[in-house]
Amino acid sequence: MAGDKTYSFTTLGCRLNQAESDSMAEQLSGRGLRPAADGTLPDIVVVNTCTVTREATKASRMALRRAVKKNPGARVVAIGCYAESDPDEIAAIEGVDVILGNDHKDGLADALVARPPTAPLLQIGGLRAPAETVTAAPRVRANLKVQTGCDEWCAFCIIPMTRGPLRSLEEDGLVDEARRRVESGSREVVLTGVHLGKYGYDHGGDERDLVRLLRRLLEIEDLERIRLSSILSAHLTDEVIDLIATEQRICRYLHVPLQSGHGEVLAAMNRPYRIADYVERVELAARRIDGLALATDIIVGFPTETEEHFEATLEVVRRIGFSKLHVFRYSPRAKTAAADMPDAVHPDVKKDRSKRLIALGNEIRRRFLDAHLDRELEVLVEDERVVDGASVCSGQTSDFVRVWFEAESLLGKTVTVVGHEVRADGIRGGTLVHA
Repeated sequence: MAGDKTYSFTTLGCRLNQAESDSMAEQLSGRGLRPAADGTLPDIVVVNTCTVTREATKASRMALRRAVKKNPGARVVAIGCYAESDPDEIAAIEGVDVILGNDHKDGLADALVARPPTAPLLQIGGLRAPAETVTAAPRVRANLKVQTGCDEWCAFCIIPMTRGPLRSLEEDGLVDEARRRVESGSREVVLTGVHLGKYGYDHGGDERDLVRLLRRLLEIEDLERIRLSSILSAHLTDEVIDLIATEQRICRYLHVPLQSGHGEVLAAMNRPYRIADYVERVELAARRIDGLALATDIIVGFPTETEEHFEATLEVVRRIGFSKLHVFRYSPRAKTAAADMPDAVHPDVKKDRSKRLIALGNEIRRRFLDAHLDRELEVLVEDERVVDGASVCSGQTSDFVRVWFEAESLLGKTVTVVGHEVRADGIRGGTLVHA
């Protein structure tokens, strides 16, 4: 399979999927394959799919068909949540050669070596230790998968079926992998998982396991930042909050899914928190953690959601002042509890509520970005390219704002830039204060 063979990845969905794509790329590189150069046709195309919403499923199907069409002669691999939930649907797409579920990602290279060009859903292993070496191109901001699976069974969510039960990766292996990534050039590590706050729960632990892992990662030399991808409010314990508040290298950004601002809807969704508890936890975090930005996910049009329920969601969004909203219109997923619920909200109502919520989110987002102007911003440079003859660097602040500025030879460095103007969904920097 190696020699002059090349590969490419298309990744849909969550940051955990991206972390797994990075790991699979390392597997292939470890077998001697190379990433396909721009403008060349790869020998292997891996589409890491998503099915969390109806739109995500549609996007995954389109990505697979596009991969087949654009890469004649390539071996096309479908993997991930859509491949887990609907392998027969994917098998009907002509040109898809291999179909693998989520727990088979650690065996991707083995599967491509051992199986014939066309294969069914393969049953290959579960979670295993990370690779011994990092051979793919290093990222300044690297994703570190620490757990997968979920045991909450929210009424709208198919993830417990596609990802399975809670499973945490072994702590020593995670620390070793993070250290290897830093030695390869990464300066920020993003902890990813389906249910990050329950890291260690499957071994009888609690939030102290996540805190212990964070403390061990902070001991790694040259690791400048740690970012949490997403965490439920119930797992923002005093100990978790206090660690973030006192350790500047843990990013001032928390993504805390809300889904609805009304208790009746949360109960119908089978969410594991009450609205009063959610607000109490995130407001406590905002008070204790200086400069904290809060982002969230919200579903509009869930069955039984009334205008009163939706207005309550708007009020919570105003009260918290989320730096970024991810708004989803509810779409039923087969085999979930909500799929059979009565009182479906009309599509036009969903569309209207989505527009109103997005407009409010954009208004709050603009104020949040404006607050970064005429201030010194610490930016970890993740990208550098030539634009209109000038070298332009870009990177993220600790509170997850993209900043662009003119400079060169700064990749992987943390620099100080003065925010000049809001641009698109980020900040155009002016004076480079310190590099």
